[in-house]
Amino acid sequence: MHKLIFSLLSIASISLLLLFHGSEARQRELPLPNACHFSQINSLSPAHATKFEAGQMEVWDHTSNELQCAGVTVARITLQANSIFLPSFFSPPSLAYVVQGEGVMGTIASGCPETYEEAGGGVGGDMHRRFEDMHQKLEDFRRGDVFASLAGVSQWWYNRGNSDVVIVIVLDVTNRENQLDQVPRMFQIAGSKTQEQQQPLTWPSGKNAFSGFDPNIIAEAFKIDIETAKKLQNQKDNRGNIVRANGPLHFISSPSRQWQQDGNGNGIEETYCTARLHENIDDPERSDFFSTRAGRISTLNSLNLPVLRLVRLNAIRGVLYSGGMMLPHWTANAHTVLYVTGGQAMIQVVDDNGQSVFNAQVQQGELLVVPQGFAVVKTAGETGFEWIAFKTNDNAYMNTLSGGTSYLRAVPVDVIKAAYGVTEEEAKRVKFSQQETMLAMTLSS
Repeated sequence: MHKLIFSLLSIASISLLLLFHGSEARQRELPLPNACHFSQINSLSPAHATKFEAGQMEVWDHTSNELQCAGVTVARITLQANSIFLPSFFSPPSLAYVVQGEGVMGTIASGCPETYEEAGGGVGGDMHRRFEDMHQKLEDFRRGDVFASLAGVSQWWYNRGNSDVVIVIVLDVTNRENQLDQVPRMFQIAGSKTQEQQQPLTWPSGKNAFSGFDPNIIAEAFKIDIETAKKLQNQKDNRGNIVRANGPLHFISSPSRQWQQDGNGNGIEETYCTARLHENIDDPERSDFFSTRAGRISTLNSLNLPVLRLVRLNAIRGVLYSGGMMLPHWTANAHTVLYVTGGQAMIQVVDDNGQSVFNAQVQQGELLVVPQGFAVVKTAGETGFEWIAFKTNDNAYMNTLSGGTSYLRAVPVDVIKAAYGVTEEEAKRVKFSQQETMLAMTLSS
């Protein structure tokens, strides 16, 4: 009997330990105390821009109350035509959205095989092949692509088009994978410090990782000469982290992106080396909500991009036509970081005390943080409104206050009468008048 009780207790203890460990792995580091107490929320613009040879990197003030509440920081990268954002990585996981342009992106995950090979012919009729190059998988990118990146995984971006590429990156600095503090850090594998005077908010602010090593050590590690080792350190280079390429760059690339749409994957069981890392959410055909008059909404979460279970962020692409409205709603389990990609809109945000904390117009290039549970409504201006929203949960979900699947639609008429002091007829109009679920036209349209 004692052995049975002991066995049962041991099993229970192990089960609790596994349950605790699993839940702990899913927890986020807490933002700063009282960071989400607002009398007023402000829309945000970049606080500083660092100019490089062939582009710039703009950063938002990570010490602002809004970004500290959300536990994220944000950067915007602009690459001129035929330029490359040199290999670098961030300490926290991140999501990147391509606002405009097209090109090639490379992900460099240590330990993953070089699955792309280019073979050259033998010399003097020699039938033996020699390898010209080997590298890891590359991805073509275009407007509307969302890319996921884990902590410490290096990436580079190449603009092969004739116009600027603009990319917005959100870094989850409170994610447990970020073992440093909540100050954003970018680690440069290549590149150099610019001649521009650095400001306190500026990142990146240093040289590349090779710069701190003794050139002799680098020479030994790579089996190269000292002069080449010094070139890796970019000692006489002040071009920064975005440089102009000397003519079109040559890569070994796959013939088609079709593989990205094949198969569903199983998230955690996939290795990062083979996982699908991105998806385009700009295509109207993949919309979750669509109105021919009001606009469309597309959602990207861990259900349709499993790698987001590791990143623990998701993205929503929204388009409202002139006079369109996204009905009042709140996000139940995440903060929202909204970046305006086009047009303008009037946005109202209401806090947990029923107080209006934001009631203003936002326009292209601005950022707005909506804390978890705060109610929000968006109304497009004359030219329409487009945005990308990043949410701090890989499977965030929204609740609506009005509409066909809303909170009030689910409440009995008598409860509405008692709650709001309205007549039965008024309660029915409140409950049933709005037939749309998420997007609608304003009465003045």
